[in-house]
Amino acid sequence: MGVFTVLTRCIVQPLSVVDDELVPKVGMTFTTLEDAEKFYRNYAKAVGFSTRVRCTNRKGNEIKNQLITCSREGKWKSKISPTEKTNPTAGLNCPARIYIHTLKDVGAWIISKVVLDHSHPCCPSKADMLKQHRELSMSIRRTIENNDEAGIRPSKTYQSFVAAAGGHRELNFIEKDVRNYITREVRNVSEQEDAKEFGKYLLRMKEKNPNFFFELELEEDQSIKLAFWADARSRAACEYFGDVISFDTTYNTNRYNLVCGSFVGVNHHGQSTLLGCSLMKNEEIESFKWLFQCWLRCMGGNAPKGFLTDQCASMKRALEACMPTTVHRWCIWHIMKKIPRKLNGYKGHADIEQQMSHVVWNSHSKDSFDRNWNDFLVNFGLADNKWLSDLYEDRHIWVPIYLDHHFWAGMRSTQRSESMHSFFNKYITRNSSLIQFVKQYDNCLGSREQAERESDAADFHTVIPCATKSSIEAQFQDAYTHAKFREVQAQFRGKANCITRLKNSALGYSVYEVGEQVSSSIFDKFAVTYDSVAAEVKCQCLLFESRGILCRHALSVLSFEQVSQVSPRYILERWSKKVKRRHTHVKSSHDEPLMEPRGKRFDQLVFRSQNICEFASESEELTAILHRAYDNVMAEMEALKGKRKGTSSLSHEDANLESVNELQSPPRIRTRGRPKNRLGSKLEKQIANATKKKKTKVLSELMRECYIQINLFDAASAAHSSCTQYQGQVINYQFRVPAAGNNSLGV
Repeated sequence: MGVFTVLTRCIVQPLSVVDDELVPKVGMTFTTLEDAEKFYRNYAKAVGFSTRVRCTNRKGNEIKNQLITCSREGKWKSKISPTEKTNPTAGLNCPARIYIHTLKDVGAWIISKVVLDHSHPCCPSKADMLKQHRELSMSIRRTIENNDEAGIRPSKTYQSFVAAAGGHRELNFIEKDVRNYITREVRNVSEQEDAKEFGKYLLRMKEKNPNFFFELELEEDQSIKLAFWADARSRAACEYFGDVISFDTTYNTNRYNLVCGSFVGVNHHGQSTLLGCSLMKNEEIESFKWLFQCWLRCMGGNAPKGFLTDQCASMKRALEACMPTTVHRWCIWHIMKKIPRKLNGYKGHADIEQQMSHVVWNSHSKDSFDRNWNDFLVNFGLADNKWLSDLYEDRHIWVPIYLDHHFWAGMRSTQRSESMHSFFNKYITRNSSLIQFVKQYDNCLGSREQAERESDAADFHTVIPCATKSSIEAQFQDAYTHAKFREVQAQFRGKANCITRLKNSALGYSVYEVGEQVSSSIFDKFAVTYDSVAAEVKCQCLLFESRGILCRHALSVLSFEQVSQVSPRYILERWSKKVKRRHTHVKSSHDEPLMEPRGKRFDQLVFRSQNICEFASESEELTAILHRAYDNVMAEMEALKGKRKGTSSLSHEDANLESVNELQSPPRIRTRGRPKNRLGSKLEKQIANATKKKKTKVLSELMRECYIQINLFDAASAAHSSCTQYQGQVINYQFRVPAAGNNSLGV
């Protein structure tokens, strides 16, 4: 009984409280069709229902009449049994409607028929939950777009709106509207247009800065096979930080399963810096050759001294062909991570893992590593293990003692590249478009640039005090960036654990044995030589050679020799805060959002109004002045808009973009999880293709049956409604077709 009373009130009460001016009546006239539709929508919101255009009749391109009904008009009966599908339906054959048509020779619109009765309850308090009456203002839409680009989740964005409005009831939209706007408007890039938008992005960046570099390798169908690009700042930074490069690939960054590869260096603060990005359709040797040659052309042909990758055979062969003088290093972290999986079947595998790590990290000469490795194999009965045998054959490419006499800027693994990929993975998924990917790449470039600028400013304005009275420490304090000076200070603190003993000395050349106490009863011994004539010190640990930082053992010897100043050769310009670097004057690439003119004007007005509002909020008097000004301006704008009603204008800025008309996206890949192997064998591919053909055959038969059913349903639906479809004009940009045999495009 209580439920029935509530429903009755919801039906009767709205009709009695709605202002008579809002109720549609036969004979009401309107200047435009939009005014009539808006009037009926406002009435619907006041009563508690929503509307839809049921039928539109045209004569040529002109609309002659239109039927607008309650959204619960009609009733559709599903062919699926309710026990199998229980989705809610709104249709209840509601008769409420208005019929409007044009007046000849007048151009106005008149209501010729009105039905106010409904076949269902109406409740004004619930009207704001109906989809038609929920809307996102331009300010809300711009905030959603900016938050999405910044990687803020939709739920957090919606909660910020709730907090700003003072509660959920104060908003005229729900969280689902925010998510739908992101899905349908912000991220809605079709697969056909995705590659073209990617090409336009590259051309826009090239137009903004001629030093922006990109190259594309296309398939015969003009789809993207390989892509590489680097902005002007990255190219300039490579002059200073391109001596050691970490390169790694990652999956699941886009809907086409293109493999993302990033070139990462280390700047003077020890921070990671991006030096180029790539997308590849496969990880074959020829693909890596093309990519590495592109990178060399981009960076002026200067090959790095060191190059870190994971254990990829294709990368190794491509590097040997493209950069024969570069020292190639495998990521030791990836290798050590494989130990449990590779040796898990052996008895005492935990002891095996511990002993192998000890051999790799604590062998201070090549001879000692060879002896320790052989003892390790014999003690655990691993002499016949193929994986360990192969690792030993390739020891020159991953064991620290074989590589640390080269400079590596402190890198021994590709984790810097992986940290960049983890940044991408926060904001993109396997369903992301190419244009979404490059936006996040721009964001990553910007964040790296900002981190470097902040560190440069800290170096300029502040000083880290010395921890000791050593004049050598003061030398590094004056020259090095804060991050690198802290590393030097760590070595000075470690010097307290070192005991220096002179072994022999002749003609100014001395040999020392430095014992470092690493625990209460364990001392590691290092041989250190000092040439007083050449002012040169060398340590067996090779810390300076590999990282550019004098080790605690060398500092201990210099202190023993009472050296007050180190040779300039030990103060590297690479870590210096005094060097003026050209790339700091170049902005990282950032694509401005392609907004329509109204959106641009809106952002400009908001930016200016913020300063006015901040000034006016200082007092009630100033706030009152601004309110009066707003009222006057609003009245003036409404009067001007009323005069111009019925007229329209269309403006278009000609886009002078070429070479993207024929560009096609790669076929979309729908997979579950990451691929297990980097390079599958031919047999695996044949099995996968055979399985795919069977699935495709079954799927095509199902689609044929569904297509027949859909056609029957469409034919039945067409008999009950007439509809029109507006066909917009498509603007195509011309594409420079590559010459025969050459499917590359680059600038």
